[in-house]
Amino acid sequence: MSQPAARAELLQERLTTNSSERDSPASKLEWFVRALMWMLSLMVFTMPTAQHTDQWQLLDVIKIGVLAFACFGGAIALMSRWSDPIFRAVLDPLTPFYLFLGWALISTSWSPLPGVTIAQSGSLVAMLFFATAVAIVATNSICAKRILLQLNWVLLVSSTIVLFAYVIDPEMSGLDRDRIHAGGDGLIHPTASGATASLGLMLPVLCHQVGRFSWAWRLILPSVMVHGLVLVLSNSRTALVMAAVTIGLVLFRYCTNRQRALALIASAALALGVLVIDPGFELTASTADVGAQFVTRGQSSEQLMGVSGRGELWSAVWNEFEKSMLVGHGYFVSSEAGTLHVWDQTHNYTAHNLALQILVSTGAIGFMIFSFALVQLFGLSMTLRHGSEFQQRIFVMVVVTAIWFAGWSQLGDSFLGPIRPESILFFCFVGIAVGQSTILTKQ
Repeated sequence: MSQPAARAELLQERLTTNSSERDSPASKLEWFVRALMWMLSLMVFTMPTAQHTDQWQLLDVIKIGVLAFACFGGAIALMSRWSDPIFRAVLDPLTPFYLFLGWALISTSWSPLPGVTIAQSGSLVAMLFFATAVAIVATNSICAKRILLQLNWVLLVSSTIVLFAYVIDPEMSGLDRDRIHAGGDGLIHPTASGATASLGLMLPVLCHQVGRFSWAWRLILPSVMVHGLVLVLSNSRTALVMAAVTIGLVLFRYCTNRQRALALIASAALALGVLVIDPGFELTASTADVGAQFVTRGQSSEQLMGVSGRGELWSAVWNEFEKSMLVGHGYFVSSEAGTLHVWDQTHNYTAHNLALQILVSTGAIGFMIFSFALVQLFGLSMTLRHGSEFQQRIFVMVVVTAIWFAGWSQLGDSFLGPIRPESILFFCFVGIAVGQSTILTKQ
């Protein structure tokens, strides 16, 4: 976007946001959404300990308070809009998600770990209330832009906190996987920090290249510096791959032919420079060794072929799924007894795969409800292709984000379960897509 066009868009936003809008109920709900977004970002952190403990920590109490605020505060905020036609309109496409929530709560009755099922269902309640509130607010395109700006800052601040913790004490930060493997806890799990950094790199690129938001370019440099460092330090291979794939797709699609040609010329010049400086490829070989160490993380070829041990876990989880194929074992409980013996430890492991996790914990019934919810949501998002220019941009952003989550969910539980920044981003995009689609279909 040119500088005059960017200034014009910024001026239009300032003129549109008048005093009456700021005092309106929609604006009050927007403040609730923005405050909740920051509060929910605290849910990813844990108190660093040398050994895992079941004793309550100060941060655990704070998390309970945040979850209670999200659930009860969200219920009050939404009930205050009960008579609003917009509330009824955005609730319709979200109904399948609420049906899945209902099934998750019902599964408590046969769960061997009812406490786990209730706790994880509580997280789902909070995120669905959050998505519904976002949907109502996001019917206003200017509010939707502000929510996306806030989301960028939430991810950036989260990674900055982790980076500061790493500077103070690498083990305390949680980015040191040796501490996790030894049974201790860091400030954040490296997988969660990797996902946050990966999305933190993707989101400002989407907002700048696709959304063409005037403020997005200012976030790219700090995001590259902070999220880039955290992504490398977390040593999360899936997060790195998904960031490269999604950002690469966006840049290739929205770059000009001249920029693509310059990129090819730069690559050719780099290859030529390598041949001139390192004709024997000795320096290149040593660099490749470092890269190989990053990719393998010290694992053997057999471990890599088993997807870092997930093959053993998936086999055990599938065996448990076959014991209760219709209803599962209770939301986020992966076995009939409540524990699995995998990797020489006994624990209520998650499946490390979204589809398998839903199957084993909620059965075929839960899987069908959840699949229908996602398919209906994507179908609703498809209508944005025929909307305004802003809605068409939102559609592209939704598609790219869906690609990220499709890849991430193959080796992780993705946006379900414990609340993490990727959960906040997913349900935030759900809300924006629903809100904008609602406005389009009501026109």
